[in-house]
Amino acid sequence: MATKSQRKATRTHRRRAAARGLVRVEVQAAKKDASLIRALAETLRDKPERAAALRSTLASALLNADVRTAFDVFGSELPDEAFDGVFDQPRRDGWREVDL
Repeated sequence: MATKSQRKATRTHRRRAAARGLVRVEVQAAKKDASLIRALAETLRDKPERAAALRSTLASALLNADVRTAFDVFGSELPDEAFDGVFDQPRRDGWREVDL
């Protein structure tokens, strides 16, 4: 349990960080990746000229805006004709015999 002075120091530190636009983020990672994640966080936090390039590279590698879910397609405003022939395809195999 932290003492009252430790809690006050932590609260003050976090308030100052928040005033600078920073938030606390905690992640769990493999031990071998910890130094890499720390270096990424330091670059994003303290080096704005390098952070922009790093952000852009990471976003293009990790985020794919072109990937769409079925919900995106079926919930869209596409006309019904866009789905013509999609669900009318015959089965490749015959029906299975099932004992009920």
